[in-house]
Amino acid sequence: MKIRDKLFLAFGFYIFLAVVLGFLAYKELQAIATRLVLVETANDISNNFLEVRRHEKNFLLFRDKDSLQELKKNLEKFKNNINAIGLEIVKEMGDDDYRMIKEAIIGYEYLTDRINESGSIDNMRSMARVIQSFAENLSKKEMEKISALLTNSRLLFLYAIFIILIVGGIINMKLAVGIARPLRLLEKRTREIAAGSFTEHVEVKGKDELTSLEVAFNEMEDRLRDAMQSLELAVKRLHQKQAQLVETEKLATMGKFAAGVAHEINNPLAIINEKAGLMKDILDMSEDSNYKEKFLGIIHSMLDNVNRCRTITHRILGFSRRMDITSSSFSLNETINEVLEFLERDIEYKNIHMGLQLAPDIPEIRSDKGQIQQVFLNIVKNAIDAVEAGGAIDISTTVKAEQAVVVSIKDNGPGIPEDVIKQIFEPFFTTKAKGKGTGLGLSITYGITRNLGGNIFVKSEVGKGTTFIVEMPVNSNTLAGE
Repeated sequence: MKIRDKLFLAFGFYIFLAVVLGFLAYKELQAIATRLVLVETANDISNNFLEVRRHEKNFLLFRDKDSLQELKKNLEKFKNNINAIGLEIVKEMGDDDYRMIKEAIIGYEYLTDRINESGSIDNMRSMARVIQSFAENLSKKEMEKISALLTNSRLLFLYAIFIILIVGGIINMKLAVGIARPLRLLEKRTREIAAGSFTEHVEVKGKDELTSLEVAFNEMEDRLRDAMQSLELAVKRLHQKQAQLVETEKLATMGKFAAGVAHEINNPLAIINEKAGLMKDILDMSEDSNYKEKFLGIIHSMLDNVNRCRTITHRILGFSRRMDITSSSFSLNETINEVLEFLERDIEYKNIHMGLQLAPDIPEIRSDKGQIQQVFLNIVKNAIDAVEAGGAIDISTTVKAEQAVVVSIKDNGPGIPEDVIKQIFEPFFTTKAKGKGTGLGLSITYGITRNLGGNIFVKSEVGKGTTFIVEMPVNSNTLAGE
């Protein structure tokens, strides 16, 4: 029921109650007015008969004919008054009493006409007393009726006030609760939503305007929750894009710097390599001496370190420039097996258990095979370096939504701490011992993967190992993960 209908019903009930109580009060007042008329008539009858008795006494004492005429005149008037309220007398006194008083009046009138006969005076007085008693009782009963009606009117007034207060209080309380309770619930849920809680809806009951408000509120909450989720997702993606832009800018800046350093280093390295080679040739052609072997060892060490420096500068130059992509279609499973064959000696040396779960139904991808090999070579080489002798490396391939191929490379090495894992793709950052890593392998791997339209993720737990996940699009023109 609508709130408007409830209010109309409540006010209609008040009006109906007021009309009923007013009608009852009107009836009581009307009855009292009628009774007052009857009382007045009864008093007139009683007074009229007293006049009859007065003239009766005067006649009997003084034998005055005028008194007798007045007696008969007042008796006739008394009889007419009795006849006028005959119905009321029947209601109040009963039919038998009315018949008795009528007979007494007729008898009294008969004796009045024969007042001079013997024995008539005593009978006339006896009947007069009966008539007078009846008139007095009639007046008394009418007064008692009026008193009862006044008492009932007072009780009716008190009952009316009581009913209006109780029934009105109950109706007003139910209306107030029916309106205030849903509003309080809506206020509570509004505060919860303002605090970011979208866990529950407002319970919908009834069919009034508040129910429509509750339904609209729940719809608003759903839309607001969806909007908040969309906003959070948009902010999350924005942060990811921002991080990628920062990373790209960082790599570009570092690449420019690294390229300059690598070019500056390559020139003196070439001179050192040439001079060391010349010294080696001269020593090889010279006669044996006590220092020949020592100098040859020193020269070999110089040449090895020059080659190591060349490898580092080559990686720096590869990191600093975006290499041209040579696309071709190839099997990712075969590429992984080729990388493992290249690293077979290192795997056998540390007695590493290789677990391969290469899905046979993965599609061929179109990308730069050489750069893909470089990616997996760097990751697997890091895994080999991370595990102890007799450790395990598991490699698996799966298809993601028929648009990308996912490669998972998991080792059971020492794992990477959470505060370190965020830095592993930064240039020159390494967790290896001094002299065993340049910190460029994973940076180059990240750059190649992103350049080919893929993604790379790392999951690690200290003491349990590390997992590298590489997502490569089936076609290098499709960005994985987007």
